[in-house]
Amino acid sequence: MAAMTAMVKTEAYLDSTPLLSNPAALRERAAADGYLYFKRLIDPKAVLNVRRQVLEVAKKHGWLDESAPLMDGIAKKGVCFVESVHPEWVPYYNDILRIRDFHALSLHPSVIGMYEKLFGETCVPHSRNICRTIFPQNTKFTTPAHQDFVHIKGTRDTWTMWIPGGDCPSALGGLAVAPGSHKLGELKTHAAYGAGGSGVEMDRESRWVLGDLECGDVLTFHSLTVHQGRDNLTPNRVRISFDFRYQPLSHPIARSSMLPHMGREGWDTIYAGWPANDAVRYYWKKWNLNYV
Repeated sequence: MAAMTAMVKTEAYLDSTPLLSNPAALRERAAADGYLYFKRLIDPKAVLNVRRQVLEVAKKHGWLDESAPLMDGIAKKGVCFVESVHPEWVPYYNDILRIRDFHALSLHPSVIGMYEKLFGETCVPHSRNICRTIFPQNTKFTTPAHQDFVHIKGTRDTWTMWIPGGDCPSALGGLAVAPGSHKLGELKTHAAYGAGGSGVEMDRESRWVLGDLECGDVLTFHSLTVHQGRDNLTPNRVRISFDFRYQPLSHPIARSSMLPHMGREGWDTIYAGWPANDAVRYYWKKWNLNYV
């Protein structure tokens, strides 16, 4: 049931930003490594806008130290809640999913443009967007090493984008990726603590990439690429991050990928306070998706 897998062999993320002007080379690296890292792919202002709104929700629920600046994300002393473990998470997360700009961030033009180069066709962003809120010094529930496909289904050629909700130095945790692990196929899962509730075993000699991330940086990886959260070892800072997923339009898609994350409320409830003509509402209905 352990959370973070020990990492013996580690390297820094390889920046793929120079390959954005060469789609063939971008696809070649993606096929070889199963992940891509980009510096400042997204305007940091767009990320910080969502960070502020998420932290405002956390403050409303009494999770933050009100004497500290909001954007520092300082947890209130003695407060620590875990996704899918504490009942207090449900009303908090329902409020998160109602944030219009959180969903709009997944449709950022620079993100869609990158995936269309990677896929060589129209990119479909899944609407099951995920926000993680990781409290400090709670290493038992660090997201374990895992593959995303077991949760996604549909096409294996779905890619996850992991976006830190602000600067993410190593002490705050972040994400580690095992390059080339997508070539191992679907691995056997086991029960584990942390988001998703399942993990996979990795050889002790496996290679991992990791590093500090700045606001606007992104990681993206294939649905079979093994990755894991890193322990938040700060004394009191909450880590915010966003998981968005994308696939080629021509590939099959699981219906669950277009439902709200955790499915406690429907889209009509989530969209209730949005303008009726908002382009983010039901954006996927313009496509004839091949549901499975």
